[in-house]
Amino acid sequence: MVNECQVSFGFLPANSQILIRTAGFLQKFTVSENSPCMLFANDARRQLHNIFIQFGDNIQTARQLRNVVFAKFFDKS
Repeated sequence: MVNECQVSFGFLPANSQILIRTAGFLQKFTVSENSPCMLFANDARRQLHNIFIQFGDNIQTARQLRNVVFAKFFDKS
C-alpha cells in the first residue's frame, strides 16, 4: 500500500531521497572555496563517485542520479 501511494504521488523511498540529497550536498561541497571544504574535497569526491557508480558509469551529477533513481523506481512499479 505504501509503495502504491509513493508511485501515485511521485515520492521516492526515504533511502533513495537521502542518497540523492547526499549526492547533491557532496557535489556542492567539492566545488566550495571554503577552506575546511577544500581540505576534505578529495574525500567528498570519492564518496560522490561511490554513490554514482552504484547506478551506472555515466552518472556525473546529482540530477542525473535523481533521474535514474526515479526511472528505476517508477518503471518497476
